[in-house]
Amino acid sequence: KKRTIQAQVVDRARILLYKADGMTFQQIADKLAISTATVRLCISKFQKGGLDAALFDVQRPGRPSEITDDAKAWMIHIACQRPTELGYAQELWTLTSLHKYIQKHAEEAGYPRLSTVTKPYIQKFLKEQDMKPFKIKYYCEKRDPDFESKMHEVLLVYKQIEMQFDENGDLIVPDDYKLTITVSYDEKPGIQAISNTVPDLRPTSEHGEVYRDAEYKRLGTLSLLAGIDLLTGEAIPLVSETHKSSDFIEFLKILDKKYPSQDTIRIILDNHSAHTSKETRRFLD
Repeated sequence: KKRTIQAQVVDRARILLYKADGMTFQQIADKLAISTATVRLCISKFQKGGLDAALFDVQRPGRPSEITDDAKAWMIHIACQRPTELGYAQELWTLTSLHKYIQKHAEEAGYPRLSTVTKPYIQKFLKEQDMKPFKIKYYCEKRDPDFESKMHEVLLVYKQIEMQFDENGDLIVPDDYKLTITVSYDEKPGIQAISNTVPDLRPTSEHGEVYRDAEYKRLGTLSLLAGIDLLTGEAIPLVSETHKSSDFIEFLKILDKKYPSQDTIRIILDNHSAHTSKETRRFLD
């Protein structure tokens, strides 16, 4: 439709230009493959209302909307509610379920016109309101009131690390040889430890792959505590059966033993309770 309107405007502009060049109505009609009535109407509009009147059609008011603003507000209210609060098992609306609910309950809510509303209308209406009650978009809630300042500190640390290298990517060693070591640390608890039930079958002349039995034995779970030295990229792992303050302290001992005593060790980590427990603080003190 948009392209059709644009073509109409172009044709009308050509009519005016050809008429200004002295062409007759019939000549213009033949050249543009349109009727002389169309040419005559365009020229008449130009003479009565000017250029805009000749090029563009006057917008007509159209038929007033049958659905009131209150009814639309009620539809938005329903779309914003959880289906589970209205007796449905599903967590999110589908267009079909939302349409059925609106039709079923519209009359008792005082909006009888919506009892016959169509699914395409609801889809179009939600799009106009920029509402997508059928989709989930994830975000990270800021539960820590000091989140912004802590985030700033972490970003500043990464910027400081960048400044510890020269333009060639080589580490700048201070004159006193005292480095600030930065370790990015995290834990992965509950890793399933498994083993084979029988030994693997090695490749043979009949099959070139290693064959492994699909069955396996569960050996419990383990926790991985690991850090990455952000200056060297080296991974520093610790595998433990538990995930407690004592395990974190054991990791700190590994770092303390690994680096020279004159170096400063800085750790980037989350706010897990094991990192700030009384046991951990006693060790650090």
